[in-house]
Amino acid sequence: MMRSATTLLLLSSSLASASETADADVRRRPVAEPAPLELDADDPRRLDPLDAANASVFSSLRDGARRRLFRCNKRCQRKCKADPSWWKCGGGGGRDDNDNDGGNDGGNDSEPDPVSGECAGSDPERCGCPNVDHADYRGSLSTTENGLQCREWSNPGAYPDAGLDDFDGAVCRNPNEVSTRAWCFVDHPQAVWDYCDVPDCSMEDGGGGGGGGGGGGSPRPPPPPSPPPPPPPPSPSSAPGCVDTNRYYQIDADIQDIADGMSSDRDRSHFLGGILRLAAHDFMDYDHADSRNPMGMDGCLDWASPNNAGLNSIWNDHTDLHRLWESTYSDISIPDFWIASANAVVRSTSDGALDMRHTYYWGRPKADSCEGSADRLPSAKSCQEVEETFLERMGLTWKDAVALLGGHTLGRGHTEFSGHHGTWMPNDRLATRFNKQYYEELIRRAWSPRNVGTNIEDWSSTPTGSTNPKMMLNTDICLYYDVEDGANGDCCTRTDAFRPDGSSRCPSFPNRECATIDPNSNHPRAEAAAAVRRYLGGMTVNDNQQPFYDAFSLAWFKATTNGFSDLKSVRDTC
Repeated sequence: MMRSATTLLLLSSSLASASETADADVRRRPVAEPAPLELDADDPRRLDPLDAANASVFSSLRDGARRRLFRCNKRCQRKCKADPSWWKCGGGGGRDDNDNDGGNDGGNDSEPDPVSGECAGSDPERCGCPNVDHADYRGSLSTTENGLQCREWSNPGAYPDAGLDDFDGAVCRNPNEVSTRAWCFVDHPQAVWDYCDVPDCSMEDGGGGGGGGGGGGSPRPPPPPSPPPPPPPPSPSSAPGCVDTNRYYQIDADIQDIADGMSSDRDRSHFLGGILRLAAHDFMDYDHADSRNPMGMDGCLDWASPNNAGLNSIWNDHTDLHRLWESTYSDISIPDFWIASANAVVRSTSDGALDMRHTYYWGRPKADSCEGSADRLPSAKSCQEVEETFLERMGLTWKDAVALLGGHTLGRGHTEFSGHHGTWMPNDRLATRFNKQYYEELIRRAWSPRNVGTNIEDWSSTPTGSTNPKMMLNTDICLYYDVEDGANGDCCTRTDAFRPDGSSRCPSFPNRECATIDPNSNHPRAEAAAAVRRYLGGMTVNDNQQPFYDAFSLAWFKATTNGFSDLKSVRDTC
């Protein structure tokens, strides 16, 4: 069933999110038209942030902003031990995590003057310091996160130190720190202004963020993960293999500490996404119909199989994850440890929003062998593979399968491992964030077949030869589009998407659009298409993660406990 223009506007154009980069697929045509923003009646972008009458609105936006952006993780705690006066530690009169209003504490705040921009890691031409809400940014970025062109500032003289007259004035700024990050005025029927994707300067490593000042910009990095809740004191003695509340959150903190110590977003996304896939590849070999050897979550993989290629870079005798288990948690079974580690990844990369402790159970034995397990894993060829694995063998539903595939938001595909090259997200930084953007990317980008006729057929939304390709597998595309055999569909998911020069984003099939699946039809994957829509959280731009988080938590619980009847829940003591 082909989409109507109205459906396209709702499903694609209005889903431009805050992670858009300058080359992102904002809906464009050869002639200029306003970006399809859909704002609520009380959205502050309808108001002028420099208008004193609206000060209370922007005060509420600022409330707790720094508390959300900065939380003291373990690496921070080590730095605090070395220098207790550092402002992030809350010492020496500086800010702490209880500073809700971002104000000064008795005039003794160690934070620099917002106008000067002299803070750790400052590089005003390229990035903005988040502890001053990007008030120090002086780069040339002139388009907003929704692809709107910035207007010139009408009264730069009122803010002489804000850089409003730089680059002819049509640039992103945050004069006098009136908002929570850089913004600019725009011409739009609904919005007076819009946020800009100015990258954050690094606050701990002293290095500048990249790409913001060159006009292209890059997405804001996700807020640092929140630390795990304070665990209770450890019990005097714990049974071997026991995972009580204290140990569960200690694993969480250790996983986060390893990730924090990695030097690049690419390494971090590979590590975090790899842990999630390690657990998933273990439970996806479960077959409820095989009473003799159902397999499932048993800590055993066929490491020689191409279906598990790359996972040995996450788990072998010399990896950080294996050394952590061996040195600290070797009494916990490997399958129990893999799931606890994956849960830690989800919690930290969702900024603490999805804590699955109450769905975690322990007591799984480690299997000594699992011959044939890789044969039960789905290939990336088509949704028939998804149906056979998740629905027929594992006993899950299409809603569960679509939720679990949302885990593709983390990590990337590697040519040397699976052969599929690229990220499901726009870049490696966003591939360290666990949220519903997988579904947004699936619908709003123009995906064209790639590597047709090979054993690594997939889909891409970037030109051939791109150094940072974006990709979807056939098993992703067919959840929403009526293309059973993936790239053999000879179509593009959006023929109405254009590049800034007016050329089509579907050069191979500019006039042949893939049909979508009607969620109300009798199509065999109608439930999958309905789930994709549901996990978007709404059909216009929004930040409603709850439908996806709820569905993922339930599906993950089913998948990790399949075949077990005697597991134990996490308690304060064992």
